[in-house]
Amino acid sequence: MRVTFWGAARQVTGSAHLIETESARVLFDCGLMQGHRAEANERNATLPFAADSLDAVLLSHAHLDHCGKLPTLTKHGFRREVIGTHATNDLTRIMLLDAAKIQEQDAAYWNKKNVPRGQAPIEPLYTREDALDAIHVLSGRSYDYWFDLSDARARAQFLDAGHILGSAITVFHAQEGDRLVRLGYTGDLGIKNKLILRDPEPAPPLDYLIMEGTYGDRVHPSRSDSEAQLARIITETKARGGKTIIPAFALDRTQEVVYSIHRSILNGALDPLPVFVDSPLAMDATEIYRMHPEDFDAETEAFMEKYEDPFGFRQLTYTRDVEASKAINELQGPVVIIASSGMVESGRILHHVKNNIGDSRNTILFVGYQAENTLGRRIQDGARHVRIFGEEYTVRAQIERVDGFSAHADHTGLLDWVKPIAHDLKGVFVVHAEERAADALVQGLHELGIENAIAPEYGQQINLQ
Repeated sequence: MRVTFWGAARQVTGSAHLIETESARVLFDCGLMQGHRAEANERNATLPFAADSLDAVLLSHAHLDHCGKLPTLTKHGFRREVIGTHATNDLTRIMLLDAAKIQEQDAAYWNKKNVPRGQAPIEPLYTREDALDAIHVLSGRSYDYWFDLSDARARAQFLDAGHILGSAITVFHAQEGDRLVRLGYTGDLGIKNKLILRDPEPAPPLDYLIMEGTYGDRVHPSRSDSEAQLARIITETKARGGKTIIPAFALDRTQEVVYSIHRSILNGALDPLPVFVDSPLAMDATEIYRMHPEDFDAETEAFMEKYEDPFGFRQLTYTRDVEASKAINELQGPVVIIASSGMVESGRILHHVKNNIGDSRNTILFVGYQAENTLGRRIQDGARHVRIFGEEYTVRAQIERVDGFSAHADHTGLLDWVKPIAHDLKGVFVVHAEERAADALVQGLHELGIENAIAPEYGQQINLQ
């Protein structure tokens, strides 16, 4: 068996790991890279392997950095199955269509504003038609059931990763001659006691593991502390007469933040105020969450029995059309605006940040990871001036962050998850992590006795003996 790391190698986005066995060629994830625009556009529009040579794609979950490059794959000739859990496929459908729509809208907006100024026009990475082609090859599987790939010598199953709705740990077995090779891929591993979803399933017996390490160098604050911090920041911003602008991924993070605000209003930690979720994608994702209560944890089930809907309350408004989105910016007085994308790279959040970042009464509140070279990262790191849609804006708003809403396991959580199988592992490959986080997690794995733990480079190829 051979593994080649074609994405998320010593960086957080663009997950893609090619597995080659005697009988199958399988890709674990096919995600968009985010960061430096020129490099990201080049990577996202091309493939380092022949698309039609793949027997299948195994999809860990529906975040765009794991599924968003699927239309590029089908544009290059892939016609086999993209296999994910049923909930992942439901979410991937709306994610790809929304990504295509945003790319088309952002390209049109850029061209309208900047081509008359002499700048070159841009084209969307893919269109709605391209996204539909990718959606047509999605194929669903349930947790905990084995399914064959190519032939019976290669098979896989999904275990609940507890990251977002439908997220999966992939277990891949391949018969190589007279021996069985057992490879695992965490995808993005969730945290214990997370809002809404069940905890990740325990690690199964494995020979090798491809492991995410997004937060491999830090430990998260508790959920209760983060919920209290969220309420405090909103309250302080309200006291200044300002707006709280929250960039949030439409999947999971928006639902968690809405649920936390709902809980804080109910327990008196937060006085009621208008809250807007300005994201058609988040609206659609929330409906899909409501369709899959079988993935909820016992705490959320109990909340639903008492209050019915964790994702809806009197002060909350979801907006879908563009005119309603524009009207939010005309509102005076304290409000909370939640919009995607979570790294402030595209979509409606760009307009809300553009319109509010120059007012010191307002707060830009980050509740998720900001990858290197994204606009969100620059703002979070203290940039005093930023460019949005080609124009420069001075940062006067308060900049805050709450880390405890992360859907990723932290340093302790990752090591605790792998510890029960550490003595059997022949190798661990840390991906989906920047240099510092990857190195810290690799060190922790070494301390568990896993000598062959590394953070591979982009394009690195490793034979699994």
